[in-house]
Amino acid sequence: MPVAELTPLTHKSKHPIITRSTNKTMSLIQKFKKDVSTLRSAANGEFYLDVKNPKLYKKVRRFYENEGVVFSGDPLDDYEMLMEYVASDLETVEVA
Repeated sequence: MPVAELTPLTHKSKHPIITRSTNKTMSLIQKFKKDVSTLRSAANGEFYLDVKNPKLYKKVRRFYENEGVVFSGDPLDDYEMLMEYVASDLETVEVA
């Protein structure tokens, strides 16, 4: 019988999607590090980012568009989707 090859337990291979999402999250935090608390508050629904800080909203939206996110064109749906991405990315950083 052939002996099965064993992979070492220290082998740290990440799936490409996981690697990409991890890198994207860090990029969000690095790019907007001085605005993290504002983004967190907006993602929690404390205020509307596009009303309170429209310049930051546009920058964050452009950031996600460059990451490959396709928005629908409906302002309300797009805002909701953007805030979900922001919340998800901020949550991933807290967990890590």
